[in-house]
Amino acid sequence: MKKLLVKCEDGVELATVLFEPEKPKAAIQLCVATGAKKEFYIPFIKFLVEHNYAVCTFDYRGTCESAPASMKDCDYNYIEYGTQDMPAVLEFLDKKYPDLPKLLLGHSVGGMNFGLMPNYQKLRGVVAVGSGSGYWRNMPLGYRLQTLFFFHVFRPISVLLTGYVAAKRFGIMEDLPRKVVKDWADWCSVPNYFWDERFFGKTVPVGHYHELPFPIANFWAADDPIANEKNVPLLLQNFKTTKGLTSEKLIPAEFGAKKIEHFGFFTKQFRDTIWVKILNKLEEMA
Repeated sequence: MKKLLVKCEDGVELATVLFEPEKPKAAIQLCVATGAKKEFYIPFIKFLVEHNYAVCTFDYRGTCESAPASMKDCDYNYIEYGTQDMPAVLEFLDKKYPDLPKLLLGHSVGGMNFGLMPNYQKLRGVVAVGSGSGYWRNMPLGYRLQTLFFFHVFRPISVLLTGYVAAKRFGIMEDLPRKVVKDWADWCSVPNYFWDERFFGKTVPVGHYHELPFPIANFWAADDPIANEKNVPLLLQNFKTTKGLTSEKLIPAEFGAKKIEHFGFFTKQFRDTIWVKILNKLEEMA
């Protein structure tokens, strides 16, 4: 494992880690979920390295090791994950491995923002895991209430007291810049997320979702409260590709598990099942 700093076009530096096998056959950019730290994915990354993939993952701007010294003065917004952070890491991989295929594996938001990347054509394929529109009304009641509390009670109080969303000390997720969570709350308030007419082409760039030149595979869990039966189709309707779009529902009981939910895909209990499914899809694309 190599720790690196990758500089974005706007000068922001991202804490990045690169895992390399002896002879990589492709390079994978692993884009994490919102409020998750890159280290969570290391066991799964090592599994991919065992199968001869170089894998690079990173903390988004304003989070974990990519956070600035003063979070209260942090002005980063959510859309920059796709317009700045993700393309910078892809550019790094393209320069390091100019002759290898580049794949993107995205968890949650990581499997949504790739169409905003100006260098999207350098990708050979995308595998999205647990990615859905995030519309709060389509969540189960208990999770719906938690979401509303986080966005509309916890967030404003935390911003008032600290200047940012100080979620880590309460075990909710990693700390996030105030504008990131404001954008997140706005997009989750409507079914079509940031493709809604009030955002798309206005505060959110149109990007390249209408002209994607690579295959996309989506995996989601039957018990995921966010990327669920209703929210997954709402997301996928916005991806236009001539190379094929697949979506597969994963049912916990079929893998001998009680739950998968939103983060379980990457836990070691699924090494011989779900991890292999994801690997096989990457193999097809590479």
